[in-house]
Amino acid sequence: MRSMRIWACVCALSALAACGDDEKKDETPTPPTVDKCEAGQDVCEVSQNITSDTTWTKDHTYLLKANVFVKDATLKIEAGTVIKGSYNTSLAITTSAKIDAQGTAAAPIVFTSVVDTGSRQAGNWGGVVLLGKAPINVQGGVDNIEGYPESADTQYGGSDAAHNCGTIKYTRIEFAGFRLGGNNELNGLTMGGCGTATTIDYVQVHRGLDDGVEVFGGTVNIKHVVITLPDDDGLDWDQGWTGKAQFVVIQQNRLVGNNGIEADNSAASPNATPRSNPTVWNLTLVGSDQPKGNAAQTQGGIILRAGTAGSINNGIVAYFNDFALDVSASESIAQANSGNITVKNTTFWSTKVAYDATNFFVKSAATDGSDFSEWAKFGPDAEASNTMADPKLSKAVYKAGTAPSFKPDASLVGGTPPGDGFFDTSATFRGAVGDVNWLDGWTAFPES
Repeated sequence: MRSMRIWACVCALSALAACGDDEKKDETPTPPTVDKCEAGQDVCEVSQNITSDTTWTKDHTYLLKANVFVKDATLKIEAGTVIKGSYNTSLAITTSAKIDAQGTAAAPIVFTSVVDTGSRQAGNWGGVVLLGKAPINVQGGVDNIEGYPESADTQYGGSDAAHNCGTIKYTRIEFAGFRLGGNNELNGLTMGGCGTATTIDYVQVHRGLDDGVEVFGGTVNIKHVVITLPDDDGLDWDQGWTGKAQFVVIQQNRLVGNNGIEADNSAASPNATPRSNPTVWNLTLVGSDQPKGNAAQTQGGIILRAGTAGSINNGIVAYFNDFALDVSASESIAQANSGNITVKNTTFWSTKVAYDATNFFVKSAATDGSDFSEWAKFGPDAEASNTMADPKLSKAVYKAGTAPSFKPDASLVGGTPPGDGFFDTSATFRGAVGDVNWLDGWTAFPES
């Protein structure tokens, strides 16, 4: 038996916890929910999960020292705050939590690598993960997000289509991505089961190890998203994403980038419901302009496969020289033949590939004998208003040491986006950037 009991007092960020009396002497002390960060301290290390409402302020730099999960709390991040990560660290917002990260054009929030400028590279740290309770098409309705060992903290999915994962606005995520194993990676920004109340607006993901943004199901809408030089795909969706996107820019990595958009419904069950069926307006996809087969991966503009549906409008797809648009496998071909995949008011361009309907402009990788009977609806015809024309966007192709410009020199007129309260109906141009360059001031394109 112990003749003496020691009672611990725990110090959290906001206050000191009180010492208990004799009646509470056998209780286990509650650990701090975040690491203590003193006023005047330049760098604040974060090594524990966050379980009470917390604010990160711009007068500190926050250094992630672990995979930090926010649970039963809101994490607020002030405009101008810098968060740095190292290998095997990340920030995850669980289904019981929210993020409130609202930067400004003059003072964006920056998630970046702890490695010194000049030595940073893709995969220096994990990335940002948002998990919600909106529907996904996995059997049972709940899944564990990629990139972590499975646990209660990594689960997402449910029946709340309006679930709010929080707000990320005027935010850059740099040099992120982590591979736990084959096809099990963290991306720059990963969203699983986020709902329509979530706000993703003015977000850049730069030089990520895997995809720039991956959306696993849910109904989340995204706007003003810039994905530059990912090692894999730019925008990747699957598991039944039915949200909306407008003003999306993707710039391909020259040597290792794969597809501008890689879209699936479900590889395991291509006709699972809810079926992936996002609506995309004002899209600019810029390839590497490398000769066919010159990169480590096949480099394509848009690949729609594994049963996905979807609508793409007012797009520019340029400088992808392996292929521009691929509707692949029988289930997605059936969606296209039924009118559930549409591509309209979109301009395609390449500098190194002959222009014909099956080589550059659109192709099918189906190997099961599927009959794509509606090719004409994707071609340059009156119905779709698609064109093959030079958008004069060569300044958007990656050049070392040069900041890209995604504003076309050419005037390309498109259709009118829906007036549903989300889409900007004034964006009747093709591509993501019109007369006003909304990337100015808050984006950055560091080499390392």
